[in-house]
Amino acid sequence: MKICVLGAGVIGLTTAWCLAEAGHDVVIVDRHTSTAKDASAANGAQLSYAFVAPLASPATLKKLPSLLLSPESPMRIRAGLDPALISWGLRFLFACRPAAVRETVAAQLALAALSRSELARLSQSLMLSFGLRTAGKLVIFRRQSEFDAARRAITANPGEDGQQALTPAECLSLEPALRLDAGELAGGIFTASEQVGDCAAFCAGLTSRLKRQRNVEWVLGTEVRGPVRSGGRLVAIDTDKGHVQADHFVLCMGAASAAFAKACGFHLPIYPLKGYSITLSPATGAPVLRHSVTDMERKLVFAPLARDDRTAIRVAGIADLERGTTIDAERLDVLRRASAELLGIEATGDVEPWCGLRPTTPDSRPIIGWSPLDGLFINSGHGMLGWTLACGSARLTADMIECKRSVTTASAFALRRAA
Repeated sequence: MKICVLGAGVIGLTTAWCLAEAGHDVVIVDRHTSTAKDASAANGAQLSYAFVAPLASPATLKKLPSLLLSPESPMRIRAGLDPALISWGLRFLFACRPAAVRETVAAQLALAALSRSELARLSQSLMLSFGLRTAGKLVIFRRQSEFDAARRAITANPGEDGQQALTPAECLSLEPALRLDAGELAGGIFTASEQVGDCAAFCAGLTSRLKRQRNVEWVLGTEVRGPVRSGGRLVAIDTDKGHVQADHFVLCMGAASAAFAKACGFHLPIYPLKGYSITLSPATGAPVLRHSVTDMERKLVFAPLARDDRTAIRVAGIADLERGTTIDAERLDVLRRASAELLGIEATGDVEPWCGLRPTTPDSRPIIGWSPLDGLFINSGHGMLGWTLACGSARLTADMIECKRSVTTASAFALRRAA
């Protein structure tokens, strides 16, 4: 079959690889002239297979007023009276139910496990170099109630990840780069099996391998204008360079997926959460961050990132509900101040700022499955876990297109559960 993949971020590239590997002729279309230019460019670098809790939860619901009103909040609404946001927000509130959270966590953990095995297979078979390392992840809690809830959760569900509840003193002993007093912490959860890796470097390596494939065609620097239908089926896409025809199409356009779906005649509950990151190069002799760290109170992540002969630090977070991609200096300052407080690094020199739109569903689960329009498959809406879930989502997509995955396995990510 000839399959057109719409989007060349980490979701689109991994999907294209799995389809090409299965013997299909693949066409990759993207508006940028190179790959991984949007949300894949400079994300948090954490591969969080054990921490897949959705943004929508009873805990978030309780804190929602303060989250939306505080200027220092990791989450703000900056989209005005957007009807799409109102619709998304109502679904978000419904997804905060405990039962919905349990369903999402179970589904995400299964997909994360698949993604981890697929990433290992790809990186080994293709000899990709992107700083993949099992660094372990430390989640620090400042509120006793939140730490107690996290500790109860790992006691009730021990799993295979070897999660440990640590005292404040143990947190600081485990990660000497932290410049905090024990009195500032309630405790931490450490998962030794979690990984870090440079998503942009992974995408660059995978792009290089895809360009060697004879059954892969590239249509970059091309704007997708809309669908071309015949007899109720998607048969081509209209672009600023003409029509691109295929037997099937896979929608991996990130935050732009909802607009394309609307043009196809159906609603896709995806809204952009604008995130930020800065990449720091600590001075010679500065403490090296050994593990990835998540500050649960501020929803910020700190990850060691291999860069040639040095280790950089990626600081990322913030979830502003807005569509623009202009960098807000005030939001970058939040990351700078956090870097100074947690790591003692004054982010005033060699800093690489970035912002991007994370395509997010109300329940934080991606949408993976056939759309109401015949011929169009959806693999989008991964939110803050795009890097973590990319390879698993690509495998699930390829298998479903080839009818290798059961409906039971895939139903947790179907569009109808989120519509």
